[in-house]
Amino acid sequence: MINRIVLSLCAITGLGVVLFVVYQLGASNAYDLGYAEGTSAAKDSCQAAQLGALQAVIDSTVSLTVAANTASQELGKTISARKQADANTTKEIRDALAFTAPQRAGCVFDASVMQQLDTARHRAAEAAASGVRSTVPAAR
Repeated sequence: MINRIVLSLCAITGLGVVLFVVYQLGASNAYDLGYAEGTSAAKDSCQAAQLGALQAVIDSTVSLTVAANTASQELGKTISARKQADANTTKEIRDALAFTAPQRAGCVFDASVMQQLDTARHRAAEAAASGVRSTVPAAR
């Protein structure tokens, strides 16, 4: 009978040890799974924040590109207007010089030609001082 009691106690103890080991393995696995889930959630949160920052940079780049395109178009219009004004001035001077070509043979210039040359010089100095982006002075 003592053998049966000892055998029963051994069986109960063995069963207890097996249950304890199974419990510890389950708890360890649950801890590892929880840790992995927490790490994954932290990574996802960090990635979402980084993607948000990257999207903000992309959005600001788009607005900068639009602003640069607008400035480029305005600069093109200003340059075109400057070229047209220069062409008109050059034509006026050539026409005036052609009209008085015979007189220039003796180095005599018409007063209107000299006035136009002086006006053109002032406009050129004004345009050079104010830069390309300002409005082009009108021909006088």
